[in-house]
Amino acid sequence: MVNSSSIEFKHADLKQDMPSCIEFRRDSFQINYCAEKSFDKEMGPSGEDYASGLLEFQEKFPYGVIHIWRDKDIVGQIEFYIEELFTDKAFIPMFYLIPSERGSGIGSMMHDHLIQILRENGCNGARIPVSSSNDRGVAFYKKHGWRYAKPDLSNSNVDLYQLNF
Repeated sequence: MVNSSSIEFKHADLKQDMPSCIEFRRDSFQINYCAEKSFDKEMGPSGEDYASGLLEFQEKFPYGVIHIWRDKDIVGQIEFYIEELFTDKAFIPMFYLIPSERGSGIGSMMHDHLIQILRENGCNGARIPVSSSNDRGVAFYKKHGWRYAKPDLSNSNVDLYQLNF
């Protein structure tokens, strides 16, 4: 298990750390879509469209992109927003931890940190897309109280999970 004092949660500096963001999204994309979709086709050559969209996302939701640092390295990323219509609910398009840190306890720290932020902002629930073939991810979310809600109609490999808190 990781010593929590070596972990920091910081708002992402996208101008400085965009290469990490693209790398994380590429790996997450591969987990969620497998061979069904091409990262470069969906996110632009070398992730350019993702980068542009993430900058817009952060402009609209300045709180919504968090990097997880372990010592001097970025090891994870959370993207989330509080829904505009139902302001007590959040959507988490990305919850990512690098493969070498999975199972270390950092994922649970990330989860706890995110839920704390959501509660502080008046949320009592959240939804997250999870690949149905990502057994480890599904097990992680179920362990933390998430429940299957429905299939994601935009992607045949992804289901939406919901957590009420």
